[in-house]
Amino acid sequence: MLTGSKFGSGDRFAVDLVGMQKQLYYYALQLTDDREYARDLVQETSYKALKNRKRLQNSEHIRAWLYTILKNTYINYLRSSHIKHMTYNSEEVDQVSNTVKENGIPPPDILLQRKELREQINRLPGSYEKPINMMLSGYSYKEIAQHMEIPIGTVKSRIHLGKKRILKIYTA
Repeated sequence: MLTGSKFGSGDRFAVDLVGMQKQLYYYALQLTDDREYARDLVQETSYKALKNRKRLQNSEHIRAWLYTILKNTYINYLRSSHIKHMTYNSEEVDQVSNTVKENGIPPPDILLQRKELREQINRLPGSYEKPINMMLSGYSYKEIAQHMEIPIGTVKSRIHLGKKRILKIYTA
């Protein structure tokens, strides 16, 4: 992993990158459930970030940018031939698939997407975050408006604008 001593205090990008190493490691550990692979993933992410640092438009978004690089690196690894060459027992895979279907448990990639989406929603300002979370919990626009004591049109607007902000994060 990177250490702060190599970089001068004037290199804000490097300082921020070094400061994020621990958080990136914990995120990688959540994805991989393997300490060694998580360290490799953080190292690869750091390398890609340093190599492409000019692509970061706004240094305030370095955290989201690094998490995106890490997640994409992990996904690319899963898609690569490394995973395709793994041997597996097809009966075991079928058994796990059937268990997942029977219990109504979504596949891991869907769970990861939902978790990331929840994190993005929770990062929104409260005026957007609260109505979106209430809507996702099954409340109607009318119930949200009554609970928040705002007009129903404002609820619809905030949900729309909140969704727009989230979409902007994913398409940036």
